[in-house]
Amino acid sequence: MVQNFERLLRAIYARQNIYCVHVDKKAQASVFAAIKAITSCFSNVFMVSEAMNVVYTGWTRVQADLNCMADLYNTSTTWKYFINLCGQDFPLKTNLEIVQALRALKGGNRKTKDPAPFNLPILSGNAYIVVNRGYVRSVFEDKRIQALIEWAKDTYSPDEFLWATIQRIPGVPGSTWPNRKFDMTDMNAIARMVKWQWHEGSEGSLQAVYPECKGHHVKSVCVYGAGDLQWLIEQHHLFANKFDADRDPIAIYCLEKYLRHKALTELKTALRWETVLEVHTESV
Repeated sequence: MVQNFERLLRAIYARQNIYCVHVDKKAQASVFAAIKAITSCFSNVFMVSEAMNVVYTGWTRVQADLNCMADLYNTSTTWKYFINLCGQDFPLKTNLEIVQALRALKGGNRKTKDPAPFNLPILSGNAYIVVNRGYVRSVFEDKRIQALIEWAKDTYSPDEFLWATIQRIPGVPGSTWPNRKFDMTDMNAIARMVKWQWHEGSEGSLQAVYPECKGHHVKSVCVYGAGDLQWLIEQHHLFANKFDADRDPIAIYCLEKYLRHKALTELKTALRWETVLEVHTESV
């Protein structure tokens, strides 16, 4: 767990960003101490003020996100987008590419969504989101959302409908109308690429959404292996889930090297343009 976190932070870290880290209360004391020691090395990385004992499909899963949302919202007024990740996620894009993708949203939000049965106003969606600061402000200040949060606390797997429902509430910054024309699948969203076992298959199959997992499955989710990387880097998603450095360190190692090489190339290109601009300016 610590190794996964350390490599994820190294891959996504940029000094202009702010990072809130939540460690499940059930984690071993040694894990908590190790992660806290890592966060203490950075002024823009901190532990959440109130950790939760997270229960799968329970409200505490959402409350952990809300606690970090609140800490981040109160810590700084300059950040523009909130992205939530888990310890087995890893980026598919460099920091520059992520920034460019967020700018392309032009203040919008990105979550996956399917219509709820019987046309109920509660809409299903993804637990992992990319939302703007105004959306986060609405979560804490909009009375409609506060009422929805209270109602959702005793429901099953609220993380799978809460964010998507908020996204369709009129007046929430970056929101869209609840009409099905605005529906977005996880393949079209940008936040996160997840391979579900029942959607895997051969290319050209009408039932298959993506090729078969080259790693192994945990709870029907592909834990990527090295053989999945070529397909992954061709996707438009910002992050992918799941990776396990203990089970298959090669997959993360290769992805780390790939992203590092791209980031250095981006930096060299930027420096070259600055040099050209300086030479041109001096010659005028």
